[in-house]
Amino acid sequence: MSNSEYERCGFKGHRSELCWVFQTSAGISSGPSDIQDTVGRCIRCDVFNKALERATGRRESDRLLTLTLKRLIGQLVDYNMELTSTTGSLQKRIEELAVLKSVSEALLQTEDLYKALAIVLTGVTSGEAFGFNRAMIFLVDSTRNVLEGQLGLGHLEYREAPKIWNNLRENRLTFENLIDKILDMDDIPVNNLSRAIKEIVLPLAPDRGVLTQAILERRPLNISTEAEVELGDSRLEPILGRIPFAVIPIISRYNVLGVITVDNSITCEKITEEDIRTLETLANQAAAKIENALLHRTLELKYAELKHVHSLLKKNQEYLVESERLAELGRFATTIAHEIKTPLITIGGYAQRVLRKLDREEKVERRLVQIISDEILRLERIAVEVLDLSRKSPLQLVAHDLNEIVSETLEVQERKLRYQDIVIEKEFYPKELEVLSDKDRLKQVFFNLIQNSAEAMSEGGKMKLSTGRNGDYIYLRISDTGCGMDDQAKSKLFTPFYTSKRTGTGLGLPVSKKIIDDHGGSILVESKLDRGTSFIVNLPARANPSERRA
Repeated sequence: MSNSEYERCGFKGHRSELCWVFQTSAGISSGPSDIQDTVGRCIRCDVFNKALERATGRRESDRLLTLTLKRLIGQLVDYNMELTSTTGSLQKRIEELAVLKSVSEALLQTEDLYKALAIVLTGVTSGEAFGFNRAMIFLVDSTRNVLEGQLGLGHLEYREAPKIWNNLRENRLTFENLIDKILDMDDIPVNNLSRAIKEIVLPLAPDRGVLTQAILERRPLNISTEAEVELGDSRLEPILGRIPFAVIPIISRYNVLGVITVDNSITCEKITEEDIRTLETLANQAAAKIENALLHRTLELKYAELKHVHSLLKKNQEYLVESERLAELGRFATTIAHEIKTPLITIGGYAQRVLRKLDREEKVERRLVQIISDEILRLERIAVEVLDLSRKSPLQLVAHDLNEIVSETLEVQERKLRYQDIVIEKEFYPKELEVLSDKDRLKQVFFNLIQNSAEAMSEGGKMKLSTGRNGDYIYLRISDTGCGMDDQAKSKLFTPFYTSKRTGTGLGLPVSKKIIDDHGGSILVESKLDRGTSFIVNLPARANPSERRA
């Protein structure tokens, strides 16, 4: 064989280095790809084949050796190709196992259902191991016997895919980065694909499509483009209707929890049976965690529901107790008020007549009659307050400015307050605070609160009145630097007939609270012993004329 013939084979250099056939075994490369390349070149080489023909000769033994050599070389190429394929499969399997391990470890770190679903979908769509273009999860609602869309990962429309993939490449996010990002999130963001499938609810019936079929038959389904399948909902048609996809049931020990659907809508790669088996492994591994997350969410919902029911029962109990107490008090108060009011008016009238007729020099008798008159006025006031507390008197609601009502109320008491060494500070809202109210009844409330604050500062102090707006409510805040009160006294503040004053009736604040309640508002109290008290009256705001026009 000449050098030119060897050069046509693609070899260069000295004759002893031209072909691996002429090299010693120590000089032959042992790499599979090198052997495959060299042997494959020999099989295709005309010079090599001619050399074999020349070597065959006429003897049968020579022909047998030549045929054997050709077959051995062919088998060597086939075995090497099989080895290369097996190596690739093993590499992919190793990557799949690594993903399964990472998914398993990540699932142990969360109790949140949607985080668990996002971790599973990330494993299905990330890397070379699985690397499907899209994945979605549908879960069974056993209470309604339906299959509901929960979460999707990937694009809804084709034009979204490049943006999603470019974002991953630009941020250089690895599978581990994506998992850590999911675990650190407060909530899983909802993408377009998730929004679309969340609207899909399929009854668990045999005729409602391949998704429910996979659940009812407890087996995966690999759907090709040629297959005519029923999807069960027209909204699934633009998502899965024109591409091959697979449906993998998520099966726990006793129940089918839902399905994972996957597809390669962009790359159009075929979904193999090996892919299906790997997805089944992932689904089975995730099933226990998904089931625990579902149970955890159910328990949270039940706990919240029980807590709400308990709160309602407690409020109803308090309301019934309060209603019964107030009903009894109302019956008692009405009886007492009607019984004492008439004679008190009569006595009061006669006492006034006696006072007018008595000689001014009869000081002792006049003093006694004056006491009678004062006590009768006090009893009349109690009777009026008891009736105010017990009866349902309709409010005369008219639009008024809260600042104006407070100013008029304060004007009546301002001189007296200054006489008591009480400094008055006003901080009114700069705009009109319009409220539908019974002006006289609100004045009664404000008068009583101002008087209470003044009585708490027997040695003088500072009283601040401020008004403002808080959302849909307007408010009046009356603060003093008086003696304040402890928590026990504060809890009894609106209890009828409870008072810490020597001459009080204990009805002023309960009556005030009833008036504010009738207006749809509330009275709040903030107080610290020896540091002062604040009463906050909240009333439903009415939009200002300029705001209504806008």
